[in-house]
Amino acid sequence: MKKGNLYEAIFIVNHGIEDAVSALERLKRDRDARDVGLSPTFLDQKLIEFEMHGASLNGYFANHLDSAEEADASELHKRYQQYRGKDLDEVQVYQDVELMEQRRWMEGKGPRVRFLSKEEVRIHEGLPRRLNPDPEGTTSEGKEHRG
Repeated sequence: MKKGNLYEAIFIVNHGIEDAVSALERLKRDRDARDVGLSPTFLDQKLIEFEMHGASLNGYFANHLDSAEEADASELHKRYQQYRGKDLDEVQVYQDVELMEQRRWMEGKGPRVRFLSKEEVRIHEGLPRRLNPDPEGTTSEGKEHRG
């Protein structure tokens, strides 16, 4: 899947062809080149041949790289589906949220996530309200372990 070196090599090939075309155009316009017998018509023909070869190479590269990119995209999609299919680790989720909140705090931003109080959890879960909610969570119910 690492194709950076391929794209870099293709860039170098294209850059080289562009340099050659540019040099041929400069020679066509140069009076000294004509004075020594370099034919602008011949140079123009070679310039067109360079551009034709460059276009042909780019078509070849694009055709082959496209199929390789499609294969990579398919493989990455399969891996992504496997990742999505796994259950999220509860502990890891809380650690990730905590890390995100620490970063926001260090940046001077307010919290993005707020944890519900015990009373808010009871309301959310549809449990009846307690008559004297313990805001400190010091009752035996507050010390229960939820597995």
